[in-house]
Amino acid sequence: MANPVQPGAGQGSDDDAPFVERREESAENSYKRSIYSIPVDVHVTIGTARPTIAELLKMRRDSLIQLNAKIDDPVELYVDDRVIARGELTEIEGSDGQLGVRLTEIVDISEDKLK
Repeated sequence: MANPVQPGAGQGSDDDAPFVERREESAENSYKRSIYSIPVDVHVTIGTARPTIAELLKMRRDSLIQLNAKIDDPVELYVDDRVIARGELTEIEGSDGQLGVRLTEIVDISEDKLK
């Protein structure tokens, strides 16, 4: 079985050395990369309801609010007020009922940036 060709193989005198992508270590590039460490709050919306104020005031423990979604409907992931992805709820393996979201669609927000 042949070895896959590494990018950069056969160039220069280090033919056997693994390819290492080199990035310029300028202050500007360091600044640009630092944005990746900023935490972002992602909110998952299962569904919505629109009760009246009177209905909200009548609520007690064990009251039920009916959502506009079915159990198998996709959930939406938001950053601020923008939908960034959709997915399905899933229980995390090996946890005590902890939920996660398996992504099924990534929303193309490139058009939104132009507005």
